[in-house]
Amino acid sequence: MRTPLLTLALTCASLLAPLSLNTHAQSVAATGNARVIVKYKADSALGRMQALSATGQRTDRVQALGARTGLAMRAGAEVAERTQVLFASGMTSEQLAQRLAAETDVEYAVPDQRRQRFVAPNDPFYTTRAVAGSTGGPVSGQWYLRAPAGEVRSSLNVETAWDLTTGSPSVVVAVLDTGIRSDHPDLASNLLPGYDMIVDTAVANDGNARDADPSDPGDWVSQADKNNNAADFGPCDVTDSSWHGTQTAGLIGALTNNGVGIASVGRTVRVLPVRVLGKCGGFDSDIVAGMRWAAGLSVPGVPTNTTPAKVINMSLGGPGACSALYQDAVTAINAAGTAIVASAGNSSGHAVSTPANCNGVIAVAGLRHVGTKVGFSDLGSQISISAPGGNCVNTVGACLYPIATTTNTGTTTPVAGAAGATYSDAFNISVGTSFSAPLVAGTAALMLSANPALTPALLRTTMRSTARAFPTTGGMAGTAQCVAPAAIGQPQVDQGECYCTTTTCGAGMLDAGAAVTAAAATASVQARIGVTPAAAQATVPVAFSAAGSSVPAGRSIASYLWVLTNGGGIVSSFVGATDGATATATPTAAGSFTVSLTVTDNTGAQATSSSTVTVAAAPVVTPPPPAASAPESGGGDSGGGATGAGWLLLLGLAVLALGFRAGRRRSV
Repeated sequence: MRTPLLTLALTCASLLAPLSLNTHAQSVAATGNARVIVKYKADSALGRMQALSATGQRTDRVQALGARTGLAMRAGAEVAERTQVLFASGMTSEQLAQRLAAETDVEYAVPDQRRQRFVAPNDPFYTTRAVAGSTGGPVSGQWYLRAPAGEVRSSLNVETAWDLTTGSPSVVVAVLDTGIRSDHPDLASNLLPGYDMIVDTAVANDGNARDADPSDPGDWVSQADKNNNAADFGPCDVTDSSWHGTQTAGLIGALTNNGVGIASVGRTVRVLPVRVLGKCGGFDSDIVAGMRWAAGLSVPGVPTNTTPAKVINMSLGGPGACSALYQDAVTAINAAGTAIVASAGNSSGHAVSTPANCNGVIAVAGLRHVGTKVGFSDLGSQISISAPGGNCVNTVGACLYPIATTTNTGTTTPVAGAAGATYSDAFNISVGTSFSAPLVAGTAALMLSANPALTPALLRTTMRSTARAFPTTGGMAGTAQCVAPAAIGQPQVDQGECYCTTTTCGAGMLDAGAAVTAAAATASVQARIGVTPAAAQATVPVAFSAAGSSVPAGRSIASYLWVLTNGGGIVSSFVGATDGATATATPTAAGSFTVSLTVTDNTGAQATSSSTVTVAAAPVVTPPPPAASAPESGGGDSGGGATGAGWLLLLGLAVLALGFRAGRRRSV
């Protein structure tokens, strides 16, 4: 009788709702402001509600839910058992879902979102670019962004990432380079005010030292420069201006789907230009100052950066081991929450350049279109991941697989405005690990757009764990497997195209789609560790709890995993199971130890958190002093050790109690 009575009560409640409910619901169909999918709990009143028809069941449930919440709603189609669509007006789908998810009868409520077939951007050079004589191309277009197809294996698969996010304006990527041409129409609206960190005015080539103008005046070196200023330019090669910063910035944040030029990885992220390279390169002092400023850290004499970067791209470097200067900067920047991406170097298979070889940097090697290491790329155990670096295949004519990006037509000084804004192509080519790095930096920005809580370490781990495996076939005839380069400081041997391994080219080939998908999934799972007692002591068990962990509505926690990541010499293992919601460890002495918790939900999404416990020494227990003898009184019977009157009274009461209990037992 309980279920029919409950159903009747709920139906009556819906009938007692204001008469405007049904009439208002008619307008909901027209306005359609909110559209939500609701699943009712199986053991709830609404979940058990039955009706003579499916239509009646849908309507009864919605009317009952509407009467309870005071919301005018209309029933939509059923999706599955106890799952249906609801409509309401006057609010967004997100607001309605949040309101209904709070009801005790509702298992979950989510917006019923519209999905579209994914359409490639309409930037003309994305798919292909015609060759006209000695200009234009490549015919392959921006092959390095699209999904792998045919012999092209190393491309990023970025369209899958764009299906989740095209970037967030709140994510800033700093480009530490030669500065930028902010008048390029495919860049202008995504640029933030940056800074010029170059102190030496000859290197800066703009007439002054550090200032708030990161524009690129050109970095050409002439023979006259070498002759007239041997101190600054004597060792340099004679070369035209590179517009290198404009090129790397275009891969990260060129405007996309605007019918102009190229597409970028980040599309709507913001690019922060930091000028650290000028004529003949740049000095470590300027580069490190630029790194710190980009991350929002203080640099004496320079105003604080009000838009700190979450990602720093460094398509620069030089030979040698990571110095204390660079490592100190990288450690501080990572601690501030900023990831650093750097090119491995273009010395044809030599040891990884610095700062890419510093701990905490995401070092990037370059790949050919077929997935083999491109000949110019350096390699080694410090590489985190590999990405396309561009290659031509042919030795004459149009380059087949270069990296197309934004640049300037000026040979030395820039050509201003739209007249100078152009793109590299199959003849004016862009190739090198300088262009592998911004593809990774742009992907990192998308990952942070999907999950702003990613730490630099977790970002790197996620990117590496989702990488595609390196191919073992497809290279040119005679291609060998890559081998580790000589140690830094030892004579280096050139190593051209080779089949990458995970010890020479990082975890694999960057897959932007998989990396962003994994980052988005992680964003919705929270792993939180509770520790009891708050003040741990040696020899006292420490209890860990995952009770504060959470997953999105409609999902459940499938598993827990506790790991002792650092025992600190005071904990060797957990006491008992490590796959439950709780775990216990007992420290043996003072010190500290660290544990991690990984929470996995029923969709496979994971989140990991760690906790370091500081342990105090066990308290020293001081034994109490021996009891003093009772003082003697004048009576002879009350001397030390004699039976006192109080004790005798207690003894008598105990005897009476025993007798009473014995009597009770006999009476049962």
